[in-house]
Amino acid sequence: MSKNRLESMDSQIKKLLIQQTRATPVQLTQIIQHIAAAPFSKDALEVDEPLWGGFWQGDVIAPGYRLPAVELALLRAIRLDGHWPEESTVSQFLAHLHQAILNPQAGVWTLIVAGEPGVVLAAPPITQRSRGVYTDTLTVVWYCATTGQLHAGYRTPVGRLKLAGAIEQRKLKSQVKNKSVMRETLNWIASTPAQHNLEETSSLAVRLDREILGFRRSP
Repeated sequence: MSKNRLESMDSQIKKLLIQQTRATPVQLTQIIQHIAAAPFSKDALEVDEPLWGGFWQGDVIAPGYRLPAVELALLRAIRLDGHWPEESTVSQFLAHLHQAILNPQAGVWTLIVAGEPGVVLAAPPITQRSRGVYTDTLTVVWYCATTGQLHAGYRTPVGRLKLAGAIEQRKLKSQVKNKSVMRETLNWIASTPAQHNLEETSSLAVRLDREILGFRRSP
């Protein structure tokens, strides 16, 4: 896909948000395909405190330890949320997110994240065991039209998907009746610094990460 084509897709996303409108079916298909081809951010992010003292690829995680955003997303998914197997690789993790993006039953929303235009996709629930409890979880992926990259990927119980201010571009097709919330998966998020506590010099990747966690933290 050409650079102009990429810019065109991101411009369409920005335009939808500025005009507060919904995409046409053709536009939405193009946007989804564009996001499916986007890389996950490689920006370095500081590892969350609940992960300190653990090991990652032979290293001990200590205060100030930083990882590429995609590795941190996988580490959170494995050890904090418990929604991916411990042996999962980055490649497998990205493959699951790619499947979610292209799932025709996935819900799609446009919204402003950290002041930037973004798109959220949430694929229909899978029933899985997490921390000894079976729950129906959505696979959620966040894309930023400013960076042209994915910035988050995780699974969350159906009842935890909160996207205040978002414009629904395609309805999530889910017949799940169980909207139960697993509070234990949220404890680590509650301990992370809020968006307004960031330093002015924080990178866009850091600001996006914190605000996305803020959406997950919302009651």
